[in-house]
Amino acid sequence: MATQTFNPSDLSQSATNWAVAQRIVGPFAPHAQVTPNLTLALDPGFLLSGTTLTEVNAQNVGPFAPPSSGFRIDRVVIDRSTGAASIVTGAANSLTPPAIPTGKLPVARVMLEPTTAAIINEIVVDERALSDLNPVSLNVSFRANMNNVHQTGIASSTWTKINFSTTDFNVGGAFDTATSRFKPLTAGNYLVTGKGAMTISPGYQLSLAIYKNGAMYSLVTNYTPYSSGVYTSVSDSVVLNGSTDYIELWCQTNNAGSNTLLGDTPNTSFTATRIS
Repeated sequence: MATQTFNPSDLSQSATNWAVAQRIVGPFAPHAQVTPNLTLALDPGFLLSGTTLTEVNAQNVGPFAPPSSGFRIDRVVIDRSTGAASIVTGAANSLTPPAIPTGKLPVARVMLEPTTAAIINEIVVDERALSDLNPVSLNVSFRANMNNVHQTGIASSTWTKINFSTTDFNVGGAFDTATSRFKPLTAGNYLVTGKGAMTISPGYQLSLAIYKNGAMYSLVTNYTPYSSGVYTSVSDSVVLNGSTDYIELWCQTNNAGSNTLLGDTPNTSFTATRIS
């Protein structure tokens, strides 16, 4: 239904009732601005994730960009974790609203035409659905490997990010093989493990480190007593905020020259799983 403005009467009991009800019915309510323009107003809201309550201030969404011809239905969504609002642009002349992106919740649909000069309540459909019967899975996890391709050109005494081109599983889709980063949309404590192998001379070392947001977080170093090489693994728990935090696996060796990290899957891999 189109959005409406609720104006409680001046009766004290009416005002008291509305003060109670507003917390229930008011979060993220979409409506036209007091002086309508091409932005949409959202009332304050709140989100509960586990034991974390996030209060979100009122927001202005837009400006919307009306089409030059025909019509378009845009969608306003909020981020499940932060409550930040954004616009999902619809397809031209389609009565089907754009899909709700992963990690978002729907708030409103807006019908736009070439003559739309301002967002008014009559063109806004309230579709708030802030509780989800099929929420984003808390069982976020992945295992990545190098697909049996060795990583060459690793310079001595230089920290180098390990490139993982393939995943054995990627529950939640948070591991990106293009960047070799794990960036989950679900906040929590993650158990992270990385392992790797390299053929280097006896007495030299291979170090593996978990990097969080581009900085070293956890480090393990092993020395090789054999000429056949060295194997190293690192494991730690890492708290990730579910929005901007990411982790990577890096390596370093003090073996001289250009070195090669073995890419066979049993030796080199990167895993993480949410534990709380």
